This record gives sequence, C-alpha cells and structure tokens, in this order.
Amino acid sequence: MASDSVVGARPLQRKRALGLVAASHAAQHMYSGLLPLTYPAILLAFHLNYATLGLAVGMIGVVGGLTQATAGYVGRRVAARWILGSQNLVVGLCAVIGSLAPTYPLFATGQGAAAVGTSQQHPVGSAVAARVYPERRGTALSLTTIGGSVGSLLIPIPGALMIADLGWRPALLILSIPLFLMGFILLLSFPSVPGEDRPRQHFLERPRLRLPRLHRSQFIDRKVAVFAILAATVAAGGRGLGTLNAYIPLYLRDGLRLPEIEVGVVFNLVLLGAVLGPLLGGHVSDRVGRIPVLWSAYALSAVAVVAFGLAGHFPAAVLMVLALLVGLVAYAENPLLQALLSDSVTAGAQASLFGIYFAVSYGIGSLWIIGLGQAIQHLGFSAGFAIMAGSYLGAGLLLIPCYRSLRASHART
Repeated sequence: MASDSVVGARPLQRKRALGLVAASHAAQHMYSGLLPLTYPAILLAFHLNYATLGLAVGMIGVVGGLTQATAGYVGRRVAARWILGSQNLVVGLCAVIGSLAPTYPLFATGQGAAAVGTSQQHPVGSAVAARVYPERRGTALSLTTIGGSVGSLLIPIPGALMIADLGWRPALLILSIPLFLMGFILLLSFPSVPGEDRPRQHFLERPRLRLPRLHRSQFIDRKVAVFAILAATVAAGGRGLGTLNAYIPLYLRDGLRLPEIEVGVVFNLVLLGAVLGPLLGGHVSDRVGRIPVLWSAYALSAVAVVAFGLAGHFPAAVLMVLALLVGLVAYAENPLLQALLSDSVTAGAQASLFGIYFAVSYGIGSLWIIGLGQAIQHLGFSAGFAIMAGSYLGAGLLLIPCYRSLRASHART
C-alpha cells in the first residue's frame, strides 16, 4: 500500500505500525461498542421495534461493508496515516451528530456516515498487519482484532453508567472526544516505513475507481480464498462484532430484564472473552493450522450461543461464565479467516483481497442483522441465537474444500 509497505521495516517501525493500527481499531470500537448500549433507550425515544431497528442497522452495515471493496483503490493512492487518522475524525463528528439528532432517520444517517468513513479500517489495517509480520500473520491479525475488542471492552460499564446518569445523548457526545484525539495522533505519528509495492507511474496515471480484481498470478490458492469468503458470509449470521454486538445488550435488557449496570457488566465479560479468544486462536493457528482452529471455534460457538439464549433458566453465575465463553470462541473466527485469506494470495494483493472479503462478508453478511431482527421480533431471542448457531455450522462445512486443497498442496510440496 503506497509508501506504507512494511517489507523490510525495522523492528521498532513494525511494532509501531501494528500498535497504531490496533489503536485506531480500538478507538472506532469504542463508538461501535457504545451504540448497542443505546439501543434500548433509542427504541423508546424513537418508538421503534426490533424489526425496524434490525432493518436500519443491517442496511447501514450493508452500505459500510460494500464500501470496503474500494480498499485496493484507496490503499494504492492514499497513505495509511491519512486513511486511519481521517476516519477517526469522521467517526468523532458522527458521534456528535448522533448525540444531537432529533429523529431516528438523522441518527441513522450519522451511523451510516460513520460506517462509510471507517470502511477502510479493516482491509487497510489488516493488509498492513499481514505484511508487517508475514511470518506470524495469525498473531498479527489477531492483535489488530483485539485492538478493536479492547476498545469495545472499555465501554460497557462506563457507557452504562453515563447512559443511566446522563442519558444516551451526552454519552455519545463525550465519546467523540477520544475519537478526535486518536485521529490527530494517527495523523501526526503513524510511521513512514520503507518499501514500495508499485511503480511510481501509478501516481501519474489518471485514477480510475474500479471493482477490485485479482489476477490468477496473484493467487497462491484461489479455492481457499473463495471458500473462506463464502464461509465468512455465512458465519456473519453470528459474527461477534456484528450480530452479537447488536443483539446481546437488547437480549440482556429486554429478554432477561437486567438493569442497565448489570447489562454493562455481562456485556463486558463477553468483550473480555473477545480480547482473549482471538489472541489464543491466532497463536495456535500459526502452529497447527488455520482450519482446525476455525472448526473448533465454530463448533464451540454454536454450543455457547444456544446455551446463552437459554440463560434465563440458569443462575447468574452461569450466565457470566457463558458470556465469557461466547466472547472467547465467537469473536476468534474473524481474524482466523483473515489469516487464512492472507495465506492464499501474494503480499501485493492482500489489500485488494481484504477489500473483497470485508465488502462481501460485512456488506452482504449484514443482511443477517435484518433477518435476525425479524426472527427476534416474532419468535424471540432464543430463536435468534439458534439461527446464529446454524450459521456457524454452515460456515464450518464450507471450509471442507479449503482443508482438502491445503492438504493436497502440502502433499505436493
């Protein structure tokens, strides 16, 4: 990506680049982590139901997800410092707009603008991480995901307290402050690292925005790339940072009737697991392979979310254990799939492939949020969690061709 190629970078530059990518992700997840906590109040303030909220959140996800397909184009022309820094400023502005919105359409417009503004974080940040540490991609990509999870982890209890004491509008306004600060930090301190991925004449050509396209020569294993993206799209039905983040606070508040502070505590346990799970999964996948770890994560996630959907029948201590388990296994899948994808193409093609991956899995995959909103509205939260469990199992089946392809390639070598 432009002058941000990190091949051959010094150790300090590598750590600094990876750390700032993770910090950018963390700042944005502070915003996305607060939003679900505001949903119970927003349902009342704007007179919405689960189906309507799911439709709005899902469509915002579709728009933001599909916009990520431009990552290859943007990443070749704009330095990572400007991409990561400016998008945090945009999210901060959108938090201000949301806090002042008099109607839900305006509030949703602010959410949509934030989704488009942050559309480059995942593909650009993941491409930088994968190329900074090509020898430990699973761990590096897990750390960028953990950065987002840490940002989310910082929010539930303080966010619940702010919403309970001040209201959801002041809570959003206060959150805009660290977003603006992070934007300026990135603009001023993201490292310039050596290396170029393309000839200089790319800057001199007239820029043309095209759909991302990869040549056959850029693939190490095309079958793995295709089925990994398909699996991610199916697993989006239970993605930790998508559907689970959207519906767990609503489930705790409206399904289990927990008070605001307890919602924050239990949701914090989910997000604590989301910090530990990807780190463990990425490290193990670097040693034993991506697909066995993914299959384990999918199987455990299916069991955990079904049990979590029945948590109303269990003691409070069991609910807390289940919350931690859901975070550990359900949030580990995304960085593992990214690592599998980065293994399937050459380094220069990773930004474009990540753009396709996030556009399809987050854009089309966000339609799951709409369907789950309808299911929860008419069938209840237990049915919604059962659908999520089914999406994990379907994704696991789609990885079978990847496993066979990788075994065949290893046998040839």
